[in-house]
Amino acid sequence: MHCAHCDDIVRLFPEARSCRCGKSQGKYLEDNATTVQTWPGLSLGIANPDFVAAQEAFAADPNTFSPVLSMRAWINPASEPDVKFVAGIPLKEDEEEGEERSQVEETPADPAPAG
Repeated sequence: MHCAHCDDIVRLFPEARSCRCGKSQGKYLEDNATTVQTWPGLSLGIANPDFVAAQEAFAADPNTFSPVLSMRAWINPASEPDVKFVAGIPLKEDEEEGEERSQVEETPADPAPAG
């Protein structure tokens, strides 16, 4: 998960976790495949096979660069069925003091910008 407020990147677990500034939260649901997180954060993905290959290449020779150390990563689209968004703190409120954080819940929010 990427926080749009502080640019922190957080690995998600079944227990809710927050970013450094506390304005974004997320967790895995009981199926261990679907995440629920606050919007306007981003859901990030890393190709697991690329990560494993990069770990192995690094372990074999930690002092040499190799193209195998590269990994595919992406931002999951808001339409991704394994990512549920809930309303978080809008970016326009970033400067305001005393805002309450949204609690991660299982009720999806519509992440599409109003237009």
